[in-house]
Amino acid sequence: MILLLGGTSESLAVADYLRMHNALFTVSVVSDYGAKLAQQHSKKVNQIIFSEENFSAFCRNNKIDFIVDATHPFARIISKLAIDEAQKLNIPYLRFERQNEYSKNTMLKMVDSLADACRYLQNTDGKIYLSTGSKTAPQYADELGVKRLHVRVLPTLKVMENLTNAGFIASQIDAIQGPFTTAMNIELFKHADAQIVVTKESGRQGRIQEKIAACEQLGIPCVIIRRPQIKYPHVVADLKELGKYLEENYERQSNASRGRAGKF
Repeated sequence: MILLLGGTSESLAVADYLRMHNALFTVSVVSDYGAKLAQQHSKKVNQIIFSEENFSAFCRNNKIDFIVDATHPFARIISKLAIDEAQKLNIPYLRFERQNEYSKNTMLKMVDSLADACRYLQNTDGKIYLSTGSKTAPQYADELGVKRLHVRVLPTLKVMENLTNAGFIASQIDAIQGPFTTAMNIELFKHADAQIVVTKESGRQGRIQEKIAACEQLGIPCVIIRRPQIKYPHVVADLKELGKYLEENYERQSNASRGRAGKF
């Protein structure tokens, strides 16, 4: 049984791929929203927050013999936990993560952390458009002042409550679900009178290229917080690579126990 660590649109594509090839797998997610999405792509979905206390037990109870990590690039805690626990359990671990390529002619400012982004932004003027999610919006508000900010978030009650508690008002919030095209980004950035955009290096599925293109067309800087640097044991960047890796490293060990051949 494959454990697919999900919660991203990329993990849904992986789930579709595994299902298409009749692989036995279960998807883990953290949020209610993630569970609802995952249930459209997998028959087995577990809404669970993994920890050192429950990860190994979950794997043993569900007969997990392979882990595919398709969590968000900034979900460092779960990725590190999965790597460590997989090693303890002698279970293969594979990271699924698309690589980014950026134009050399864009107005990009690459930084390593939220703190670095704030230090840079403190020396700028004008409205800042946060395309970094709701969880870190209060931190930006504390460092930069909430009045300078405009934030794009998912339209959920919990998110709205958190932003209200942080001092955001309705006119500073774009509560809308993506994906967003370049044209949509341009209109949203213009409507917010954004002078600078902040985003995370989330990957193509996070539509980072469309954000960059919108900033280019508007002639405004785009601050990108780099992905955390994690030393993954193995990484694949697309579904073709995923299938090849599973065929070579998973089918070989699982066919003996299942008594049948499976092809990816």
